[in-house]
Amino acid sequence: MRLIRYLPLLLLFGFSSAHALNFKWLELSPVKYFTEKDWELLRQAARTALEDKEDGESVKWRNEESGHYGSMTPISHLQVDGRPCRDLVIRNFAGGVNGGGTYRICRMEDGDWKILRGKLAQ
Repeated sequence: MRLIRYLPLLLLFGFSSAHALNFKWLELSPVKYFTEKDWELLRQAARTALEDKEDGESVKWRNEESGHYGSMTPISHLQVDGRPCRDLVIRNFAGGVNGGGTYRICRMEDGDWKILRGKLAQ
């Protein structure tokens, strides 16, 4: 498995070591087919959605070169342990596979966004 290709997503959202060790889901995920440009576009869309968009307002990304695309939609604001957090719906399409989920992502003291909880029940 080419795990190095998935590290930008893991780093963007700050997966804990427990989450990072379980890579099996990546084999059935569209991110398996992502190019470096796809990752760049996904990271930009996630930051824009988390920092600039209202709940329910989506940010879409598309790589015209690869044909891969996705969206990020924040659906709630909340505070967890004094940190601003958002629940973010992530949808991606690549290699004929679609996938995604809803994740609770919080802004840390250093300004980075990190996943506080893995996939939330939908």
